[in-house]
Amino acid sequence: MKALLRLEDIGPGGYYETTESQMKLRAVADYLYMQKIPFHVGVIPRYINPTLQYDCTISNPFDTISVRFVDTLQALRTRGASLGIHGYSHQYGQSISGEGYEFAYPDCLKDCPPDDPRSSLSDNLHIQRSYAYGRFHMALSAFQAAGLRPDWFETPHYAASEVQRTILETCSWLIYENNPHDPTNRQVTYQHAASIVGRTYYVPTPLGYVSGDAVEQDVTRIMDQVNHYDVNDLASFFYHPFLEFPYIHIRKYAPPYYEERTPLKRLVHHMLSKERRFVNIQDLIYSFMSTQSV
Repeated sequence: MKALLRLEDIGPGGYYETTESQMKLRAVADYLYMQKIPFHVGVIPRYINPTLQYDCTISNPFDTISVRFVDTLQALRTRGASLGIHGYSHQYGQSISGEGYEFAYPDCLKDCPPDDPRSSLSDNLHIQRSYAYGRFHMALSAFQAAGLRPDWFETPHYAASEVQRTILETCSWLIYENNPHDPTNRQVTYQHAASIVGRTYYVPTPLGYVSGDAVEQDVTRIMDQVNHYDVNDLASFFYHPFLEFPYIHIRKYAPPYYEERTPLKRLVHHMLSKERRFVNIQDLIYSFMSTQSV
């Protein structure tokens, strides 16, 4: 009976730009660490807000915001976080990071990311020249320049065209999102792919997330849904930690005061009360791989 928690859309801007917001993010990590809960962080390596002409990447060692943000990510790692690539900028055109899309998706009307032609799949050279491959490797390079190691990948809004999905499956053997080839599955699945292990594993988040516009409704929904999950179903969800910030109070001469019964704490306590054990995604995958014939 396993559970997974991912903190979503964490980038060097927006909700996580200021020193205070980063201190609050660390407070969330401290709480999870004290509860012995492994957690995951979906990192947007480059944060762009075209309206404000704001552009900050974790690969810039001369930007004070970037350096402070990278220090925060390192602090989260020491508290048990597994970091993952959540796109490169999680936007395209004039959209804002965290809100916009990065890969092609149906019915786009504005700030539409380009698709890759099917010919991109013809050989390795064409794959490496594709838009999707380029975005993945710009993100990977930013991580490496910042001295960070990503453990997994996640497309922004779980969206990519069929061709781009195939390209991304060659780039990453571990994708932390619902499997678009098997979207209703609540367990680990895999696709045969040209990744380094010949497969790409998908770890889903069937419980979804808590929307900022419907916090109480979503907390109640998730708790109710997990009550009806089978023992082999993953009680997996993601959460935007800025929703916790109103409950965290920075003090000058003492650690932050973190209120009880916040939305996240209620979800965690409920999972534990249902004997759900929070696990690390890599431990989960290695355990799953050991049961599979290659």
